Amino acid sequence: MHEIDNILKLSQTEFLKLCLEWKEDMIKEGKWDEIQENIDSNVLRCPVHQFAARKGLCKKTTGGTAKCLICGHYICPECYSHACDIISRVTGYLQVVSSWNAPKQQEFEDRKRYGVK
Repeated sequence: MHEIDNILKLSQTEFLKLCLEWKEDMIKEGKWDEIQENIDSNVLRCPVHQFAARKGLCKKTTGGTAKCLICGHYICPECYSHACDIISRVTGYLQVVSSWNAPKQQEFEDRKRYGVK
């Protein structure tokens, strides 16, 4: 059976574990910076997004956010797709964070998040 077929049979958690092992190997071999530059130039090249796209994207609104452990970009916490918009409430209005200027986006990144029980 083709290797990609075996990979697609993995759960998202198993696939993420595989990606983290791959990332550690690339860091040890000194290849990570080059790979990271290519991922940053096109977020949709990240292997986690590629896996999500092949498995099927959920295409819905969901609460909360997550960050990809491979490339560091925001992802859907349910399907791991990188093709998502992060929405934040600012003074009563909902806005897409990607439309903000760079300093405001950095402020969003620096925010501390708290959970409510």
